[in-house]
Parts: sequence; structure tokens; C-alpha cells
Amino acid sequence: MSRSPAPAITVCAYGAEATYSGACDFAWDAPPVGGRHKLMLFLAQGDDFSREAEAAAELAKFGFVDLHLMAGRPLMVESLNDPRMHAFSKHYEGALENGCSIVWYP
Repeated sequence: MSRSPAPAITVCAYGAEATYSGACDFAWDAPPVGGRHKLMLFLAQGDDFSREAEAAAELAKFGFVDLHLMAGRPLMVESLNDPRMHAFSKHYEGALENGCSIVWYP
């Protein structure tokens, strides 16, 4: 019996603006409660289609509400070689390891 190849994983980046509610079931380096923030979600997916509903569900797990979510775009791993993109390497890797990674801006 032959095995099927493992599905390819794509990391998509979603830009958003949201309010942090503080309602989160896990500890993380969260912003102050009630603050409105721009953020980026790096989401590991089985395809390169924009999955806004899944992205919104992940952001809700982190405690973000009142979302204004932009369409996701696949992040090409080669783009991380650009010096301007190096800061995002750890978030790309975090999405591959944990399913998602988030960056919020004050």
C-alpha cells in the first residue's frame, strides 16, 4: 500500500485591525485590554486561498473582537530572504509549528 504525500502547507498573512478584549484562555504577550490595534496573523493552511472565517476564529481565540480583516495572501518563503522581511521569519516558522502566529502593533 502506498502512502499519500503529506499535504503542502501554505502560510497566509492576514492584515487586520481589532480591539483586544482580554478574553483569552491562554497566556501570551497581549496588548492592553480595550486597545485598538493593527495586527498581522500568519495562518498555516492546506491551500493558498484566503480563509477569512478561519483567520477571524483564530484572532478571536487570542481575544480580539470588532475585527476589520483583510483578505489573506500566501507568503512565499523566498520573500523572507529580503532583509526587510527578516522580522517575519519567526512568525512564518511559528505558524508552521503552531498553526498560527500573530503580530500586533501599538
